[in-house]
Amino acid sequence: MKRRIYWVLFVLSTVGVVCASILTLAVTAQQSMQQAEQSVRNLTDSISKSYDYMQLREYDDMLSDLPKDTRATLITKDGTVLYDSNASAAEMENHLDRPEIQDALRYGTGEDTRKSSTTNNSTYYYAVRLSDDCILRLSQQYFSLHSMVISSIPGIAVVMVVLFGLALILSRRLTLWMMRPVEQAVHALDQAGMNKEPYAELKPFFSHIREQDQQINNQKEVLQQERETLGMIANNMREGLLLISRDNNVISINPSAIRMLAGREAQPAEFIGHSYLIVNRTQEMHTCVNAALTGESLDAEFSMHGRVYHVYASPMVRLAEVQGAVVIVLDETQQRMAERSRREFSANVSHELKTPLTSISGYAEMMENGMVASMEDIRTFSGSIHKEALRLIALIEDIIRLSRIEEEPRQENLLEPVELRDLCEAVLESLEPVAQKAEVALHLEGSTPVILGEDSMLSEMIYNLCENAIKYNRPGGTVWVSLKECGTEICLTVRDNGIGIPEESRLRVFERFYRVDKSRSSRLAAQGLACQS
Repeated sequence: MKRRIYWVLFVLSTVGVVCASILTLAVTAQQSMQQAEQSVRNLTDSISKSYDYMQLREYDDMLSDLPKDTRATLITKDGTVLYDSNASAAEMENHLDRPEIQDALRYGTGEDTRKSSTTNNSTYYYAVRLSDDCILRLSQQYFSLHSMVISSIPGIAVVMVVLFGLALILSRRLTLWMMRPVEQAVHALDQAGMNKEPYAELKPFFSHIREQDQQINNQKEVLQQERETLGMIANNMREGLLLISRDNNVISINPSAIRMLAGREAQPAEFIGHSYLIVNRTQEMHTCVNAALTGESLDAEFSMHGRVYHVYASPMVRLAEVQGAVVIVLDETQQRMAERSRREFSANVSHELKTPLTSISGYAEMMENGMVASMEDIRTFSGSIHKEALRLIALIEDIIRLSRIEEEPRQENLLEPVELRDLCEAVLESLEPVAQKAEVALHLEGSTPVILGEDSMLSEMIYNLCENAIKYNRPGGTVWVSLKECGTEICLTVRDNGIGIPEESRLRVFERFYRVDKSRSSRLAAQGLACQS
């Protein structure tokens, strides 16, 4: 461990020294280049301004007096060299193809940087177009990063040796300082940090402890994941789930069980750790839980808050010993209501079909046995048979239409614009004779915008409601049909001051074939299908 820390610190120190040296050289080279470029620009601009006031010989003398590291060249617009401070102008080649010359002729100034292949130095050229279209070009060499590194190798080597020596000393001291607490922890387990890498010095006491700690952490993660999964399942179940310990205390309960057994909304923490009797005290629940705690499975039904519940209780067994009970609660209210509706529907349909069939059979039997002597009686009996047959056909058609309405989904392409007020006026006009016979007044109130719907279905619905309001009214009564906008919806209300519907029957008026007053409904030829259509 000591050796590892030592070499890490040493390598880091070495890398830092090298990076700092390279960065220093790069910054120095950049500054050298910028200084050379700025010096050449300033000098060129100053000399070019005095060109118009001096003779060519005087101008050449001034150029020859420039610093030694600065080279001056005077070039004509066709590229011929008139003067060069470092070489003979007659021996020099045409300079028209130089980039800085081309830029100066075109834009007034030009610059370029070219690297020497022999000296590894770079030369900066700056050219200015003079008033007579001649070109004045000044250039200056500066040290590149490569040349600066080569020239600085001796000094860099000395600095590196010194810095490496310091890095060795500091790395050793830092290693000793960092390892001192770890070495002390080897002799005192209670002072050791258990979250560190098990180096060789710590293996005598770290390996076993960390292995056990890892096992515990893995088990905690698995248990936490399982707990979260079970909690998610239980909280989203429609069925009630209740876990009870063998001492009758609640271990776990989901929101559905609270709603069904306690009859209210509450947090599970309110019941956990307390007796299950604070959740529900029904005898059926108590019997099922006691049976499960003795090792038997039991189920039972009970009613509470107007709902029907089925409870299933099973024992929780571990190592052949009962540890508690699992209770599942199902809400079977809808199922029971559906079963009752099916039974009542079958009974009502049988009764409704039997009544006209009995009349038809009786009249036909009397005619078959010759009990009808006169033609007038035959016509009377035949009319009764025809009337009952029509009633039977109407009843069957109502049943078929109801089944078709419930089975076939509404299609959006069948909807059409409907003016409800015009539709209501047409319905009330067709019911006017019935209303006059029953001595009932009809009134239409309000108006609504045009809506999309099925004209025939809406007409039949309004007709059935208004017809019932007339049938079950009293002489001198009134039926009101009102239309109004209720926010984003349209409200159509049919109201009357007739005999009304008892409170206990209001929830059942939409059941098929259900009639409040069966004797009165029979006299009025009602089948209990009006509201269903």
